[in-house]
Amino acid sequence: MDVGWTRREAPANVMVFLDMGKVNARRYTLIRSLATKLGIGAALGATLLLAACGTSSTGGSGTTTSSLLACTATAADLTAGSGGHGAGGTKDATLAGKKISASGSSALQPLLKDVAAEFDTVQGTQSAIAAGGSGTGLTQVSQGAVDLGMSDIFAQEKSGITASALADHQVAAVAFAMIVNNDLQGKVGNLTTDQLTKIFTGEASNWSEFGGPTEPITAVIRPTGSGTRATFKKYVLNGADDTAGTAVSQDNTGAVVAAVKATPGAIGYVASGFVTGANASDATPLCIDGAKATEADINSGKYKFWGIEHVYTKGPATGAAKALIQYTLSDDVQKNDVPRLNFYKLSGIDQAAIAAHTPSGAPAPETLS
Repeated sequence: MDVGWTRREAPANVMVFLDMGKVNARRYTLIRSLATKLGIGAALGATLLLAACGTSSTGGSGTTTSSLLACTATAADLTAGSGGHGAGGTKDATLAGKKISASGSSALQPLLKDVAAEFDTVQGTQSAIAAGGSGTGLTQVSQGAVDLGMSDIFAQEKSGITASALADHQVAAVAFAMIVNNDLQGKVGNLTTDQLTKIFTGEASNWSEFGGPTEPITAVIRPTGSGTRATFKKYVLNGADDTAGTAVSQDNTGAVVAAVKATPGAIGYVASGFVTGANASDATPLCIDGAKATEADINSGKYKFWGIEHVYTKGPATGAAKALIQYTLSDDVQKNDVPRLNFYKLSGIDQAAIAAHTPSGAPAPETLS
């Protein structure tokens, strides 16, 4: 996927915090170079935290502990399946000229954006599908600023949101993946939740602490409004607070991939669709506790870093927004666009897994007629 930043957009997507007392000159030069390419100068950007110092090498002993390679994953392993493009639905002349606005999850945006484009072509509607993070989507739909709020989390899990005022429409499941810079390929393939907690809380600062190469760990995180970050904190860090960062006003999963790709020793987390297909060579996916970001490991209960993708409306869905949701839930989209863009049909996810990812008391999704 094309990240497609402009100079104006980059500062909102990327923020880098540097401890200049720790970062060596070579690494600082690399980060400055990345920032310059993104058009953000010395301020740097992507909620990127440099967690350690030191020089990169192949490791003190020249070997990697077996636990780091107990499981390895490839982009091919994480590919949800094949698919095509939906046909746009049955034409409804009453929808022509209607506008539909959506904002929120950058993980879900590729799916809804493609589906909306198909829908617009047939129906004559005009859809604008923006990212910004799940928190932004939930806030804006609650305020009536957009018709649809895309979210990786349930509305009731976001503070300040009155979930009872929103109608939930669950359109797919998404697997999130840990990724590292390709310089760690063949050296780091598997991390435990304990190791990941140490990395993202700042306790661990060098891959050698886990038996990997003597190389600083650069942890790439997401802003506080990100549903992906909330899911990561809940299901991977077991509620632990990750390394503090300053929230940014917009969120872009592509920014994380770009930062990990450009920074030796880096690690981050993204929707699996951002490291498959055309993006397969950008970074190296990891296993977590010996499990992969696949439907099979989700259904077995081994892999917990995944989420239900929601499209919320303020009150029951109506008009063109309702028609777009109905099209998204149609067999045409679920059999074509959903796997093509590396999502999973919720009907293929085990009910026990769904129950484990559904907060107690969450309202049932709206039934659309």
